[in-house]
Amino acid sequence: MAQTILIPIDFRVASLNTLKLALESYGDTRVKVMLMYSEMLDDSITELLFYDSDKIIKSLTSNEFKEALEVIKNRFEATLWGDVNILLFHGNTSAAFSHFAKGNGIDRVFIPKSYQLLPAKKAFDPTALIRRSDIPFIEVGWKIDRSTTEYEQLITLFT
Repeated sequence: MAQTILIPIDFRVASLNTLKLALESYGDTRVKVMLMYSEMLDDSITELLFYDSDKIIKSLTSNEFKEALEVIKNRFEATLWGDVNILLFHGNTSAAFSHFAKGNGIDRVFIPKSYQLLPAKKAFDPTALIRRSDIPFIEVGWKIDRSTTEYEQLITLFT
């Protein structure tokens, strides 16, 4: 059976470099990929009643991000097993992350070494939780120029 890997993202094209490097490390070995966006859950009853994870994901996904993800899916078609899923994580402890990862069958997490996730207003960078959890993780690094546009970052995924 294929291994399942998890990549934290911030819905910026640059955060998909972690996915690209993770897939390159697997070569032709098949892997199942899950992308994770971390945000605090609203405590309003109305918000909870009408909570829709698909709607949240859709509102956060830019056209550049969609294109970048398609580039990666096409480039690593032989490595990817199934579709790339995007999950929302709402916990704020390493134990909550461990339960989330185990519940989703995660074998390994890849986190960026030098890239700082820049989530939106209600979201947060889960890297510290991942490091403290009991789920195996690998740090991958690359150089990022924050002054480049999303489109320019999309082009770098081709290289």
